[in-house]
Amino acid sequence: MAIDAETEEPEAKRAKRQLLFLIVGAVLVGLLGLYGVGMLSDAAIRAGLQPKSWTRAAEKKRKAGPVEVVQAREDPEAVTAAPVAPIIPAPQGAFRLPPANILLDLARERVAEHDLVTGGLLALAALPDDGGAVSPDVAAAALPVLYDVYLQRHEMSVLRGHGKFVRLAAFNAAGTMAVTASSDQTARLWDVATGKEIAKLDGHEAEVWSAAFSHDGKRVMTVSFDKTARLWDVTTGDTVAVLKGHRGEVNAAAFSPDGRRMLTASYDNTARVWDVADAATVAELKGHDALIRSATFSADGSRVVTASRDGTARIWDAATGAEILILRGHTREVRVAAFSPDGSRVATASADGSARLWDAATGTTIAVLSGHDRYVTAAYFSPDGSRVITAAWGDNAARLWDAGSGTAVAVLDGHEGEVNGASFSKDSRYIVTAGGDRTARVWDAATGAALSVLAGHANQVYTAAFSPDGETILTASADGTARLWRTHDGISATRLPIADGGSLLQFNGPSHLATSTGMGEIEVWNLETEHRYKVNELEASAASGVLSVEIDAQGKARIVDVTSGWTLAMLSGRFDGPKSVLVDPTGTRLATLSGNGPVRLYTIFPTLAEIAVHLKEVLPRELTRAQRKELTRVANTTR
Repeated sequence: MAIDAETEEPEAKRAKRQLLFLIVGAVLVGLLGLYGVGMLSDAAIRAGLQPKSWTRAAEKKRKAGPVEVVQAREDPEAVTAAPVAPIIPAPQGAFRLPPANILLDLARERVAEHDLVTGGLLALAALPDDGGAVSPDVAAAALPVLYDVYLQRHEMSVLRGHGKFVRLAAFNAAGTMAVTASSDQTARLWDVATGKEIAKLDGHEAEVWSAAFSHDGKRVMTVSFDKTARLWDVTTGDTVAVLKGHRGEVNAAAFSPDGRRMLTASYDNTARVWDVADAATVAELKGHDALIRSATFSADGSRVVTASRDGTARIWDAATGAEILILRGHTREVRVAAFSPDGSRVATASADGSARLWDAATGTTIAVLSGHDRYVTAAYFSPDGSRVITAAWGDNAARLWDAGSGTAVAVLDGHEGEVNGASFSKDSRYIVTAGGDRTARVWDAATGAALSVLAGHANQVYTAAFSPDGETILTASADGTARLWRTHDGISATRLPIADGGSLLQFNGPSHLATSTGMGEIEVWNLETEHRYKVNELEASAASGVLSVEIDAQGKARIVDVTSGWTLAMLSGRFDGPKSVLVDPTGTRLATLSGNGPVRLYTIFPTLAEIAVHLKEVLPRELTRAQRKELTRVANTTR
């Protein structure tokens, strides 16, 4: 078919325009693809799916060239920086570790970012398998890095298995078992000693919001957004009873102190008290005008206090369900309400940015705890009743208050995101907070001083709680895991009771410790058997010439290597004076005493070989594929 000249020119122009549109479209698709990859990478980093060392900031820092940090022996705090020689590219396709100084530089960077696992593995990789062949320069540079990893890394076990957020994790009364509640519609039981899963509690048809052990440890109750609660047998993992009756999502679970009753709270504006024996409703607590956020028993089990979105907290008779008091004063929803240990007071936390102390007999306000910017997420009494801890989303802080007067004691400032919760240790000496910055943090409850950062979760931490003996912390996170952590620096070998007014005297070798009873009597403890016997006098015991103990103005004990000046340990808690800390003559064991006890015994790792062996036992065996890929990239880059 013939095409005349008049139609040929428009057709050619149309074809050119189509070609141009195709080219522009392809370029735009390519740019959007690259932008999407960047967005996904950033999102993965924020979600904790990529190590922090691969962020853009770290990449920018690394392009500037690695820096070798050399610690001066004369002044442990002084450091000098020197450029590191260019890396020789490795053969294409082969994996070869960079030189030791590069590994140690990367290790220091990762430790500074609280990525202790990667930091420790890199530092260990810098040391040859034959510890005796390590050069003095590498040993001197590796020692402080490895000590940093050991002293900062409190993680004991990662409880893996859930497919979605872990909303809550809690210990049983003995501290031997943990329960986790998850958005994956299951709860799970775990062995605390091994970190192994004991049972999967599968039966709910929506996310499990909370869980609680009975006080005898034989039962677990879970509550779910499927509008039910379930009672489980801890030994078998079987369902004992399904608690039906709520018309809305169930979000709180608790057992009465005597173990005979259970308590649930719901989005249907009610709470219910249930009989454990037959799973029947004992009382329905009706009166709130909006969903209930929390519900808990008083210490004697006779009353219940609830917190609601209607801006009130209410006290109820646990046996009859009768409303006793309405606590009015907050201007927005009340997130948490809790009794004091003696039941005479109630603490509440509200979205209006305040917490309040109330008289539980009259319902009058005792004190308004003002200071947070907005939305207070927690308000709880210490077990001894002397303190109240609050936490908030607005100012990214927790605050410590005097429970009697309501006056501020300290601001616990350190989280880089909202604080989701806070709780005391059973002895009221420590506080742990759960943060949106993916960490939990431990604080001194007397002074508010920061003690340690528990870093390792890849997403925000929802809850954190101490074990009954205070030695272990359990956290639950949006990253789908729960984790077990050591509370204190060092490895606590044991705790020895000591009489009021007692004091530490001296070590008699590494296995015997002499203490005073405060009545002029001397007792010697056999630390292997934990038996003690009285003696009339002591022979002088040579003090360690390797380590020294320094106590600063805040009462913090620091264990220092005399030769190098390096700090080997910072011990948790406040100590009364130099006699409260002793190092045994071999420099491997430490005894501490704060106030009237107990005596705590710690193992110290004073040599490079011992600390390396220990970290090889507790860290993963080798670098992950992603970590190896990153190291290969660094090794193949010529600066």
